[in-house]
Amino acid sequence: MEEKKSGKRLAKPDGEAKKGRRGLLAAGILVAVLVAGYLGLCTWVGASGTTLPGTTAGGVELGGLTRDQVERRLDEELKQSYTGKEITLQVDGTSQSYTVSGSVLDVDTSAVTDAACGLSQGNFFSRGWRLIQSLLGGNDIEVPLSYTQEGESQVDALLTQIESELGGGVQETTWEVQGDQLVFHMGTPGRAFDLSNTKADILEAFAGESQEPLVLSTVTTDPADVDVEAVHDQVYAEVQNAALDKETFEITPSVTGLDFQVADAQAALKDADWGSDVSVALTVTEPTVSTESLKELLFRDVLGEASSSVSGSSNRKSNVKLSASVCDGIILLPGEVFSYNNTTGSRTADKGYLPAPSYVGGKSTDEVGGGICQTSSTIYYAALNSNLKIVERHNHMFAVGYVPDGMDATVWYGASDFRFENDTDYPIKIVTEYKNSRLTVQIYGTKTDDLYVKMTNKELSSTAWSTEYKVDPSLPAGTTKTEQTPYRGRVVEAYRNVYDGNGNLVSSTLESKSTYKMRNQIILVSPYDAAQYGLTEADGAIITTPSPSPTTTTPAETTPATAAPSATPVLPAEPQPSATPSAAPSETPAPSAAPSETPAASETTPDIGIPLTTAPQNTEEAQA
Repeated sequence: MEEKKSGKRLAKPDGEAKKGRRGLLAAGILVAVLVAGYLGLCTWVGASGTTLPGTTAGGVELGGLTRDQVERRLDEELKQSYTGKEITLQVDGTSQSYTVSGSVLDVDTSAVTDAACGLSQGNFFSRGWRLIQSLLGGNDIEVPLSYTQEGESQVDALLTQIESELGGGVQETTWEVQGDQLVFHMGTPGRAFDLSNTKADILEAFAGESQEPLVLSTVTTDPADVDVEAVHDQVYAEVQNAALDKETFEITPSVTGLDFQVADAQAALKDADWGSDVSVALTVTEPTVSTESLKELLFRDVLGEASSSVSGSSNRKSNVKLSASVCDGIILLPGEVFSYNNTTGSRTADKGYLPAPSYVGGKSTDEVGGGICQTSSTIYYAALNSNLKIVERHNHMFAVGYVPDGMDATVWYGASDFRFENDTDYPIKIVTEYKNSRLTVQIYGTKTDDLYVKMTNKELSSTAWSTEYKVDPSLPAGTTKTEQTPYRGRVVEAYRNVYDGNGNLVSSTLESKSTYKMRNQIILVSPYDAAQYGLTEADGAIITTPSPSPTTTTPAETTPATAAPSATPVLPAEPQPSATPSAAPSETPAPSAAPSETPAASETTPDIGIPLTTAPQNTEEAQA
């Protein structure tokens, strides 16, 4: 056998190797040429300043134009191509057609210009490719269309007209209250189309090339079911009487009560025909006080009144006038309570109150606010004559004189108040008037009956006063000075007597029992005359009287002694009351008349109207 030997690779000829290298080189050169050419094309496109060839918008040729040329051509050709166009509308199922003119359109040529010129700009490396695409297939720019303001109104009106000719849109069921009936007006079905979608379809039709009519699809819609529960919530009203708003002094209108049975209404509506009326019975409750009646009745009548003469110092009169003005116009709604202290507040100087005589420990002294108890007493007397409910009242320590015994009301801020309640069915108003040193209080309201009040009082017991003499070293011989005026003490019952319109006594009720203290008269005498009044050296009397020097006295402060005093008081003594009071109470003046200001002839004129306005020393003295 022959021995096999390994083969040897034969070397290629030099010519073939050279051919391969030349091919690669040629391909590289070609790629380089193509790349260079594409880059040059991209550069040219960006630098040309014109639109790409084959560019159109709405059928208008825009290729190869500068930006200014594009804008002019769009204004001259594009707008005209749309505004001169018409779209035909036809409702499905009908032969009736309608025309929409292109004049309703707003063509956004600015956006088209930006889009057309923007094709040659943008990313550098994509410019060449966009040119190639434009050369091969062209570039059609979408034209943005919208409605002008006037054009949209025209389209809305046309669509509304079409709906109306079709029978109109759906008519929903409505309801109303007619007297004692709740009437439902049943709705009717309607043929309609979606306005927003339809207007968009019209714009799309203008943008397209089709000449076919735009068919509008309608939908028949039934009225919505009536939510009877919701209707009940709106109809239902709770009866409410007219009332006076205390803050605004306006009348809050009355409300008529309304209600109906929901189940009855649902049953009546279940099979009702479209377009028919369905009535459901209402339960109507009229208010007992209507707006009109309250306007007529409000503050119509004077329920009661009282007046009192205001005496004393100018400061005291000023305090009475000021406190009365604070109470003037106060309105109380039914059930509300008037508080004198809450109404006037603390009687202080910063509110305008002045120092005037007041009782402190049974003595009179000037205190800020002296005299304000005359206002509370006059209001109290008016409230009694108005037949109103008294909640709180305190009598004075001493009888006042400006109102009948038992008709006064003392106050002390923080301790004693005067309060009464409006227990009528209507608002009441306090009206005060201060004129010519006379205070008048009237309480206005609405009378619902013919009853009226006459207040009377009955004196149960009496305590007479006596005269005390004291030495005043400052007084010259032969002179005297009154230090304290006297008051007769008594216990008095006040009665509220109610009469009907014919003058018949309906009731007589004990209103209050007042105890007024006695206060003695105190006369100051000169020590040189003291022995004549039964005073001793222990009392400051000078028994051995030297010849006094001539003395000048002030007439307003001292009184010459014309004769030696008798053992009895200088002022006339007061008769003692009968041990047994009369069975029938004595009658005070009628409510409209002013109380008598003149005391009995046998009684010293009291120190009228001096109230306590400072803290009392003990509980017995807490009476102003």
